[in-house]
Amino acid sequence: MQTGSSENLIIGFDGNEDAAVYRITDETALVQTADYITPMTDDPYLFGQLAAANALSDIYAMGAKPITAINLCNFPGKGIPNEIFSEILNGGASKVLESGAVTVGGHTIKDDELKYGLSVSGILHPDKVIRNSSIKRGDVLILSKPVGTGVLFNGVKKGALESKWLDRAVQRNVVLNKKASELMLKYDANACTDLTGFGLLGHLNEMVSPNDLSLEINALSVPYFEKAVETSEQGYKPAMSKDTMRSLEKSVSFDSTVSEAYQWLLVDPQTSGGLIISIPEERADDLMKELKSEDSPEAAIIGKVTEPGHTAIMVVSK
Repeated sequence: MQTGSSENLIIGFDGNEDAAVYRITDETALVQTADYITPMTDDPYLFGQLAAANALSDIYAMGAKPITAINLCNFPGKGIPNEIFSEILNGGASKVLESGAVTVGGHTIKDDELKYGLSVSGILHPDKVIRNSSIKRGDVLILSKPVGTGVLFNGVKKGALESKWLDRAVQRNVVLNKKASELMLKYDANACTDLTGFGLLGHLNEMVSPNDLSLEINALSVPYFEKAVETSEQGYKPAMSKDTMRSLEKSVSFDSTVSEAYQWLLVDPQTSGGLIISIPEERADDLMKELKSEDSPEAAIIGKVTEPGHTAIMVVSK
């Protein structure tokens, strides 16, 4: 595919960054992303909130401020009342408003499967882009939200888990990553990405793969949603987890003490998950204190950046 080129394009198709960045002036760059999802909840308003928070998260991961959003709607032509669609849009609009951005339009097509999301534009200084691959040796890795929505969704879908446990996780994940983004900028984080469909290890692999470095992750330090570990132990892993695990065979090694349940949780796909922040160790405790005092009480240091090892990511349990 011919994508064109420009001296003002800071981030495009190259790499696995969370959003594109284009220089407008010496002081301002435009950040652009788009994302939409299928429902994880029967509550249309909450679904709209989750989808919007998920799309906005790419902007926050880059260290940018969202300014405009456009609705992306794949709605069935029949079988669902228009009131449901209105609730979805109202839920999305509430999160755009909370972010400080404005909803400026949208586009709808008929689709047999309901999907909703946003195309979001943001701004930042061209010299202050936070990439996901700019980790540094000696950094520690912080995760701002728990993991486990994928297995919880699968457990509910298969009738093995009460829906209240998934509902609680969704309520947590509709919280914007706005404050976590502002705090990582305050403490000069080196790198960041948001945790979504490729699971924790998939996104960590995107952070480390361009570098001659390795990551050590402590499976027991990762925060998990309530009932996620038990549901994983029962084998309710999403199909996407299996694809991610296969893709990481040569990149990840697990210590023999890491149980299979934790291994699968570490590739569990998330929707509007937390930020994964790589920051110098000497600033990590201060960042952690502020994250926990704001809207990330479960934030945890989950690992560190090390010298190159025999695999890009080494998972331990200690």
